[in-house]
Amino acid sequence: AAPDLGPRRHPGPGRAHVGSLPELDGVKRLEYLAIDISADYIDHFKSQFAAASGGGRCSAFEVLIAKAWQSRTRAAAFDPDTPVHLCFAMNARPLLAARLPRAGVGFYGNCYYIMRVSSTAGKVSSSSVTDVVKIIREGKKRFPSEFARWAAGEEAGDPYQITSDYRTLLVSDWTRLGFAEVDYGWGPPAHVVPLTNLDCIATCILVKPWAHKPGARLITQCVTPDRVAAFHDAMVDMNC
Repeated sequence: AAPDLGPRRHPGPGRAHVGSLPELDGVKRLEYLAIDISADYIDHFKSQFAAASGGGRCSAFEVLIAKAWQSRTRAAAFDPDTPVHLCFAMNARPLLAARLPRAGVGFYGNCYYIMRVSSTAGKVSSSSVTDVVKIIREGKKRFPSEFARWAAGEEAGDPYQITSDYRTLLVSDWTRLGFAEVDYGWGPPAHVVPLTNLDCIATCILVKPWAHKPGARLITQCVTPDRVAAFHDAMVDMNC
């Protein structure tokens, strides 16, 4: 059973969240695009980050969502002063366990918090991938304090509310969910991808590549049809 955190002005961690769907009037319709990413591509940007940070390390997920955020912002051609946002889930179980030592006992559902990292379109577009990774990491540092405020009912708004705001990109990592390892008796699947049918919410999902092929695959639906070519060209450009 989920832990009881007592009275809250909103449902607390571990409880069901029921929110309204976004208004669909006047929203932009976004185009589907799948992009295969090589291991060399990922290593290239990891090496750039290491060189710029004195040997520091970053994850493939950080590299790819930074590149996707940068490329999408450039392709969308926002005004430089436009606020743009990147949203992604972070594992809240360790923080919840610190607050309630027995919170994880008997609970096997999701336990995550949606973090939002914000900047201006001009800064994201003009920054290197390394600098965008740093922006993301600075935002992630807020996670413990922001989660604590939200759990105490002090944080305004609902972090789990999806949005059709074109300035917001929702990213997700499917590489460790175990779908690619499922075997019903005739071997694991060659490839697993999500079925995306919300063409009004900007999304970017990282999934495992084809079997026996190192790297990653990005399943995106994040720009309007007239901007797909620009987004793809920015994603494959390694000189940034």
